[in-house]
Amino acid sequence: MEINLWAVLVAALSGFAIGALWYGPLLGKQWMSASGITVEDVRDTNFPKIYGVTFLMSLVSAYVLAHIVEQYDARTVKAGAQAGGWLWLGFILTVQVTDALFNRGNMRLVSIDAGYRLVWLVVMGVILAVWR
Repeated sequence: MEINLWAVLVAALSGFAIGALWYGPLLGKQWMSASGITVEDVRDTNFPKIYGVTFLMSLVSAYVLAHIVEQYDARTVKAGAQAGGWLWLGFILTVQVTDALFNRGNMRLVSIDAGYRLVWLVVMGVILAVWR
């Protein structure tokens, strides 16, 4: 199985671009409100550590998705988007909703975070499918 590591890297980085938009101008205020995070909390955050770990997790996700895309010979935009979408439905949404139910979590926050993950996985799937 041959994995394009450049495509994995770009797919992993796509999460940062999408996240910057999603948690910034698109839904930043709603996310802060739903999560209870304040501007002061943001100022006190160790972003280098968070971004470093987040990037590592993003690389792992992109690499695993690349294997799935390769295994199923997904080579089109549609096939890549479907791969990301099905993984989101089966593993991201189900886990986030279940966790929120048992932890008495905020379903508004779940919908914001799960929506980001859906867009991100679909974009990653497309990148990995067409750039092989």
